[in-house]
Amino acid sequence: GSISEEDLLKAACSQNADLYEVAYRQAEEEFQKASRQVAALEEETVKALTGESQLDLSVVNGMLLKHRAKLEECQRAMEEAKAKKEAEAENNKAAQAQVKEMLTWVERYDKASVEAKHMIIAALVDRIEIGENYEVHIQFKVSAEQFIRQTA
Repeated sequence: GSISEEDLLKAACSQNADLYEVAYRQAEEEFQKASRQVAALEEETVKALTGESQLDLSVVNGMLLKHRAKLEECQRAMEEAKAKKEAEAENNKAAQAQVKEMLTWVERYDKASVEAKHMIIAALVDRIEIGENYEVHIQFKVSAEQFIRQTA
C-alpha cells in the first residue's frame, strides 16, 4: 500500500519537537518561579530597610544574591530550551519541504512517458540485484545526501 502525504509529513517531523516544547515550558515555569522569588525578596528588602520586616537586612540581601543567581541560571536554561525548540521547528519545516518536493517528483514520474521513466531510472540506478526469496537490492549512482544537496 501507499503512504499518505500526511503520514509522510508526520514521519519527516522529528518526535523531538514535542520534547523540546515540554522542556521549554518547564524552563519557562522555573524562570517565572525564580522571578517571583526575587521580586518577593526585593519587597522584603524594602520592608527591612523601613523596619517593617522581622528579617535582618543582611539575611535578606544574602538570600537575594542567591536567588538572583538562580534567576540568571533559569533565564539561560529557558533561552537555550527556546533555541533548541526553534531549531527543531526549522529542521521540521525543511524536512516537510523535502517531502513535498519528493511528492512532486513522484507525481511527475507517474505522469512521465515510459521512455522518460527508463531514462530517469537509468540516471539514478547503477544496479539492481534480486536474491533469494525475491530480495531486492538497489545500488544507486548517487547517495541520498548527494541527491538532496543537488536538488536543494
